[in-house]
Amino acid sequence: MTPQLAYTVSPLEDEAGVWSRVEPLLPPSADTSSPCEIGLLGWTDAGREEVRRLPQLRESHPGPLVAILTQTPGARGARAIAARLEGAVMAADLEQALLPTLQAVAAGQCVVPRSVRQIVDRPPLSPRERQILAMVVIDFSNAEIARKLFVSESNVKNHLSSAFQKLGVSSRSAAAELILDGESGLGPGILRISPEETLPEIG
Repeated sequence: MTPQLAYTVSPLEDEAGVWSRVEPLLPPSADTSSPCEIGLLGWTDAGREEVRRLPQLRESHPGPLVAILTQTPGARGARAIAARLEGAVMAADLEQALLPTLQAVAAGQCVVPRSVRQIVDRPPLSPRERQILAMVVIDFSNAEIARKLFVSESNVKNHLSSAFQKLGVSSRSAAAELILDGESGLGPGILRISPEETLPEIG
């Protein structure tokens, strides 16, 4: 039988109020001089303010970080979890998922819930979707986009609907905000257009 790795868990912040549910599930701290100390973050949905605190948390806690999420994150939050945390657990799955996640993190692995990974792994945007989204960021209307690309306005709407679904957003403003957010990692792929996809000139 594989021995259980020693680790301790310290609550670094608990805005979502999950520590009272977590603490009874934890095993007694191992008697060791240098256990792996996992920092726990009680988060709602990895929103902008929660993610913004990560650099400061990393400075104060050099060990791995695991977030307990009470709500399914949006596209930005899901990407931040996958890229910047060692682990995450949905609060609804605490009883069955917390200890296996902590063990894996103590072993040097990164663990992301399937529901979060599915958000990150949405299908890639097509060249036309990226082109239209870039024009949305510039604040072109659907009619202006249709006119400049020589397509119908319904064609533009169809491309935007597909792109919004892939990005996990539901509006032009949310899509633009996500693309312009440096933490999302989407900007370079959408705003850096290839020569074949050059944006129409404004005016």
